[in-house]
Amino acid sequence: MRVGLRLQGTSCRAVVLDGRNVVSAPREVLAGSLPEALDLSLSGLRREFGSGITEITADVGRVLAERKLSDVVAIRISPRPPADAFHMTVLPPLVEPAVTRTVHVRGGHDLRGRPLARLDLEAFLADLPGILAGDVRNVAITSVGSTASTDHETRIADAILSHDRDLRISISSDFYSSVFRDRDYTAILNSALMETGEELAAMLEEAGRRQFPAAHLSFAKNDGGRAPLARLTVAPVHGLRAEPAMGILGAATLAGIPEGEVILCLEAGATVGHTRGGLPVARSLIRQGFDASLASNAAILEPYTVHHPVRTEIPSVIADLRESQESALPFGLVPTLPAVQDAALVGCAAAPLTAWIDRLETVSGRVDLKRVQNLAEEDAHSAAVQLGASPGQTRILESNVYAMPYGNPGIVRIRVQAAGETSADDEGLLHAGARGTTP
Repeated sequence: MRVGLRLQGTSCRAVVLDGRNVVSAPREVLAGSLPEALDLSLSGLRREFGSGITEITADVGRVLAERKLSDVVAIRISPRPPADAFHMTVLPPLVEPAVTRTVHVRGGHDLRGRPLARLDLEAFLADLPGILAGDVRNVAITSVGSTASTDHETRIADAILSHDRDLRISISSDFYSSVFRDRDYTAILNSALMETGEELAAMLEEAGRRQFPAAHLSFAKNDGGRAPLARLTVAPVHGLRAEPAMGILGAATLAGIPEGEVILCLEAGATVGHTRGGLPVARSLIRQGFDASLASNAAILEPYTVHHPVRTEIPSVIADLRESQESALPFGLVPTLPAVQDAALVGCAAAPLTAWIDRLETVSGRVDLKRVQNLAEEDAHSAAVQLGASPGQTRILESNVYAMPYGNPGIVRIRVQAAGETSADDEGLLHAGARGTTP
């Protein structure tokens, strides 16, 4: 059996899933503190289900969003500093106050990984004691061209860690986007969330091990998958917006649709997403209007409109997730699921381990292209196994190649997703998708 948790404020909400069946309706525990609520919730589950619980996945997105961001020093590497305020990288209003200092370092690469300027490491090392003076604990590093070469980012990170190994460092090359400000924003936000991520991981680890010492502990990710708690300490931004993806996965799990359309109806309106291979279809950016985008793989969930095309050949599920279901749904929609108010918790419990490879490669022809794509698939498969997935239960869900724009022949972007379960006993949508059947 698998448990899905949602943490918020001083409360913990839980659901228990056996295969694709909910065996314990969502229950919420309120307490004087979040650790107390978590412990009470897990101890109640242990009394009821004992050692039958094998997987516990927590959605920590609401806690990450409500906590104050930690202060961050932003280090930006480029051939020259911005000429004036107009050319400065502008951060979204909620994140900008977290940056206490911005440091420019000469360096950077072009799209082929060639240096645009020599890294001015000597000048940076001379300024480093002053940069790290005071209470600086979090650093974000972004370099021009780091999607093609991580060399300058890693050299700056190594220099910082040689000065103080206890600092939290986030580098932009860990988050794919061809846009500098997207990677800069994501690295800064991730760095600002790392302290909270560490606290949540320690709290979940302590409570989980005390109540379920043999269970696998994970956190829910924005793409509809999960990752071990150790990843929450270094990449908390991937758990910041998990709830929409979990809603798609939960409704699809309850309906038994590994490939199809999922329509979620809430008080705020109706939205639509899709599943492929047992997981939500995802994109690599979370767009935020004219502000910088968050470079994190996340499920695609769009508003449902009167112009939405109806394709009868595609399986579809309509879930009414409103607290009050007395009025009819908009657009003449009719629920196809029994009344369910927390599909996202079901999604947390059902989520498999997921891993992504997203990088640039230089190729010379079709044979070379196939070689680098196969290598990326092998790397994605290995990454999922390293997270804890069983090799025999891991498969590739997405493998795409994109040509790069602006006249860069021979450079392609390889994007691969792998997903897997810890054992063959986990009968989730992922296995149904692998079989190509509807459970």
